[in-house]
Amino acid sequence: MAANVTLQDVAQHAGVSPATASRALNHDTSVRSQTVARVRESARALDYRPNITARILSGGSSDTVCLVVPSLSRQALSRFYYASLIAGAEETAHRHGLHLVIKNKNERESLFSLLDQHRVGGVLLRVGHNQSLEQRYIRRLRKSRIPFVLIGRPPDRVPETSIHIDIIGGARALAHHLAGQGYRRLLYISGPKRNADSNDRYYGFRLGLLEKGYADEQLLYAQGDYTPESGYRSAEQHILRDQVDAVFASTDHTALGVLTYCASRGIKVPSEVAVAGYDDQDYAAYTWPPLTTVRQPVYELGQHAIEQLLHSMHADRRRENAMILSPTLIVRQSTERNAPHGSSRNP
Repeated sequence: MAANVTLQDVAQHAGVSPATASRALNHDTSVRSQTVARVRESARALDYRPNITARILSGGSSDTVCLVVPSLSRQALSRFYYASLIAGAEETAHRHGLHLVIKNKNERESLFSLLDQHRVGGVLLRVGHNQSLEQRYIRRLRKSRIPFVLIGRPPDRVPETSIHIDIIGGARALAHHLAGQGYRRLLYISGPKRNADSNDRYYGFRLGLLEKGYADEQLLYAQGDYTPESGYRSAEQHILRDQVDAVFASTDHTALGVLTYCASRGIKVPSEVAVAGYDDQDYAAYTWPPLTTVRQPVYELGQHAIEQLLHSMHADRRRENAMILSPTLIVRQSTERNAPHGSSRNP
């Protein structure tokens, strides 16, 4: 029974994110005692063995690997992207006899201590949120000589092994779709400032529009933060005032806020304003109208990241390479005026 129970199962049973569950089972003092108790009770109920992940703290092993994720809120870490990334990485690690421990970037001293004592055999580092902090991590990882793989498009002039999704290509494909539907005045609602993933979505979207003959003046930009609230606020500020007829929200969560605003004002989607998101979360097919979005192979990203790390751990010498996964444009009723609903297209 226990061999089939994963950290993801324990987290879901306890009602927390996988990152929080991992920290609770690793005796992290930053986790509230009530949460630790709930996670441990879930681990017992599911016959999960927390001492597997704790091995890293009591002697270390080359078959223990660490996934370092951004210092995000519990709500952000529990959403589709990180839940899927962690699940994919954990499944593949387990299949290869590896033990996966999750750390966030706020736990810098704890992680650096593990590196200095060589208590991990390899590290996966999620990049794209804070380049200056990530550069410090990369320098420390190089110094430790422990194999590592970057998840996300690497910072400039960083040659290390990496794996990422072609975010630019996905946004570019969406721009081509909206151009083909005849939308002329478009709004992009971003994620947090200096977030590389959000910047790549904007860059790819703008590139796709320019390729279709659009002028820069036809694309507006609104600062968001990946939340429905920022989608609602940006739609309220721009749709009517600037005569916007298509909105690209940087996440499906943000698109929910845009759809809510349109419904509250009686604005018809897509005949008056088209709305598109990014991620293809489970609910995207069940909004009204169903949401056009870009599906990211995030589970596969976690799987391939572990595979790449394994190769680096067992290679005689380090070899830098990059793997790029392709997203899929999912066209639904929220943008499509002229073609059958529910089609899928690779960028």
